This record gives sequence, structure tokens and C-alpha cells, in this order.
Amino acid sequence: MKQQKLALFSGEFLAYALLACMTLLSQYFVHIGLPPSLVGVLMALPSVNALWANQFYFLLAYKFGLKRVVLYSATVAIASLWILFVSKGVLMIFLFSFLLMLSQGGLVPLLESSLVEFASRTRLPYGRIRLFGTFGYAAASFLVANLVNEGFVTLFVVYSMLFFSIGLLVQKSKLEMSFHRRPSVRATDKRFSVLFAIVTVAVGFNLFNTVFLPVLVKSKNFHASSVGLSFTLMALSETPFLLLAERIVKRFGSFRLLSSAIFVVGLRLILASFVATEVQLLLTQLLHGWTYIVIYYATLFLMRQKLSAHVLEGTQIVFWMSLQGIGPLLGSSVGGIAVEKMNAELAYLVFGLIAMSLVIFCWTIEKTWFRKG
Repeated sequence: MKQQKLALFSGEFLAYALLACMTLLSQYFVHIGLPPSLVGVLMALPSVNALWANQFYFLLAYKFGLKRVVLYSATVAIASLWILFVSKGVLMIFLFSFLLMLSQGGLVPLLESSLVEFASRTRLPYGRIRLFGTFGYAAASFLVANLVNEGFVTLFVVYSMLFFSIGLLVQKSKLEMSFHRRPSVRATDKRFSVLFAIVTVAVGFNLFNTVFLPVLVKSKNFHASSVGLSFTLMALSETPFLLLAERIVKRFGSFRLLSSAIFVVGLRLILASFVATEVQLLLTQLLHGWTYIVIYYATLFLMRQKLSAHVLEGTQIVFWMSLQGIGPLLGSSVGGIAVEKMNAELAYLVFGLIAMSLVIFCWTIEKTWFRKG
């Protein structure tokens, strides 16, 4: 059991460190001179893939097992990563960004689902497991932030080592997934499809901040390292909630937490648009601790509370499609156009105001769909 717990904690750490490196690719794309709209398109690729790849990866794990899927994904990702680094033309950059992000796309949902399953079976608080994901994201962000001034090759070296480590870890561990039935998005709860519409938009606005923070930093003439430092603080800011997650959810309820997190998504965007110093920017990013992780945890808790096993897996796939697919796609693609047409500061302000208004719709959905559920 101790060895399995160690593998789970390490897997969570490495999986979210990978996400940090993927996010920092936007800074690399800005560095090599790509326009914001193209950066938005490239950073939307994981989202496009998630629209179909989540169900595809779950089916592969169902047929061939988690270990084989992770091994092949990691191998293709490492090869794609280095071809991307040496690529100069836009077409080659696009192609191998697509392959890289497609390969990485299945790792986190598969690992997260296996971790949630393990936590439920052993009654281990999932918040404690997810905390290692926060540490992984923060560690990778901090490491790359301190190395990036020496050259962006350091990002690719760290990225490759993480893929290799997670592939090796999963092969050596006893991690696997069990399925109640063949995974299918057809077996879902319709109420959650309505809720996921709100979650999708909120996550999109939240990811907009992450993807276009390098553009905002550049427009304000801040140091490039402030991007990585911001990501580090963003990840660490999740720690207090994760340590007390179960107590907080039970005390305040899923919908109240969800509404408050959506409101803070908008508040952070508005405040970031007005910052005048790097210190102010870093302080606004601390609000991240009550955005994505609270939205994610509140929705996850609600699904496990309301759903039976025969619809839980299908609904989880739809949830991942919203979380990794449609929402980030909106944040990256529409965000890129908005930044290019307006400017970073105005886009942050407008999106922040829209995000705050989503709270009204969240309250409406609770009263209409879930109050008696």
C-alpha cells in the first residue's frame, strides 16, 4: 500500500509538472516572435484534442491498459517536443505542437481518474493527493523561470525529463484503471451537461489569463521571469484549499463554492488589467488559489455525490472535455483574437466583467436543476 501511495503522489506531481511546461510553451512562442492570434491557436490545440481524445484515451485504457497507453504517449511526446524545438516554419511548429499536445492530452485525465478511484476506495482524502499536483506545477514553473534566461532549451530539457520519468514510474508501479462498463459519453446525467456549460466558460476565462500572461507581461515591460514566478505562486496558492478541501466543501456546499470561484476568476482578470508593478501582478495571481481548483473540486465532489456508477464514468469524460477542451479552446482562440484586436489590458478587463456575470447563471442552474436533486 505504501508503494502504491508513493506512486500515486509521484504520478500526480509529474502530471501537473507536465501541465506547467505545456503552459510555458506560450512564452516560448511569444519569444520566437509568433503573433498573439497564432499563439492562441497553438495553445488551443490541447483543447481541440480534448474534444475527442479524452474518450479515445479512455477507450484505449479500457482495451490495452493504462501502462501501455502512457508508455506510447510519452515516447511520441518526447520525439515531437524536440522536432518542435528545431522547427522554424509555422507549418512544422503547428504539426509537432499538435502531436506533442495530443500525446500529453491523455495522461492527466487517465491518471486523475485512477487517483480519484483510489482515493474513494481507500477513503484517502483526494485533496491531499491533488496537493502533490500543485507542488509539481509550482516546482516546474519555478525551475523553468530560473533557467529560462539561460535559453529556452532548458524548458525542453525539463519537459523531456518529465515525460521520461512519468513513463518509467507508471511502468514500475501497480497503477491501473477498472471500468464498470465501456466508457461512453452517451451515459451521462443531463443536469451536469447544463452545469458544464457554465464551468466551460469560467475555465476558458481562467485559462485566458494563463495563456496570455506573457503578452500582458511584455506589454507592461516586466521581466520575462515574472511569468514563471506568477505560475509558481498560482500553483502554491492552491495549497490552503487542498489541505482543507473536504471540510470546506461539506461546510459551504458545492454550488456556493463554485459560484465564489467563478466570481474570483473575473476579479483576478480585472485587477490584472490595472497592475502597474511586477509585485502587484504577482499578488493578483495569488487569487488563483480560489479559481480553477475550487471549480474543479466542487464539480468533482458534486458528481460523486449525485451520480451512480453507471453514469459517473461517462459524465466524467464530458467533464474533462469541458475542463480541457471547450473551455480552454474558447480562452485560447477567442482570447488571442481579443488581445490582437483590443490589447492585453482591455481584453483582461472585458473578460473579467463577463466572468463575474456568470455567477447569476450558476445560481439559476442550482435552483432549477439541482436544488431538489
